[in-house]
Amino acid sequence: MPIVCRAMDTVLTPQEITEHLLRERLALTACIGSVTKNHHLAEDVYQEICVKAVSHADSFSGKAHLINWFRVSARNRAIDIIRTREGRYVGLSEETLAAIENDWDQVVSGRNEDMLEALSRCLKTLTPRSQEIVRLRYFENRSGSDIAKFMGNKVASAYQAIARIHKSLGDCVRQRLEAEGT
Repeated sequence: MPIVCRAMDTVLTPQEITEHLLRERLALTACIGSVTKNHHLAEDVYQEICVKAVSHADSFSGKAHLINWFRVSARNRAIDIIRTREGRYVGLSEETLAAIENDWDQVVSGRNEDMLEALSRCLKTLTPRSQEIVRLRYFENRSGSDIAKFMGNKVASAYQAIARIHKSLGDCVRQRLEAEGT
């Protein structure tokens, strides 16, 4: 079902929302990582909030609103997880996190095109099976259980595969950007 964005009267499909979140993945996980100080936890929070974003898609008035909502939701979720695990959150203050988020777009926007190009090339280097997992998870919004069935493995193995794919793509994109001097 298409979602009408009230601000621009344009229609965003769940696939377009997912594609936009994938394009912003590195920036969003970096932002989450500034809260968690743990790459794996940042990846987990990113995946969880992606699923929530698609399920709440009708409440977004555009891509900027989606990204702002995502950052706040991810920050809050990360802090909640840390508080649950450790009893309290010891990290950057709310004011510092808000300041980082306000400046994030300016810092990241110049690199988006280069990152997209690098990501596009890196996606092509994945095995056909990994490409299919990416397609199922992010373009068809399939659950970990569905991906596990596709893989013929347990759900935990599916999430490990997704995490390995993220790491592989992240490493590949970083290497390409460094090689190109961006």
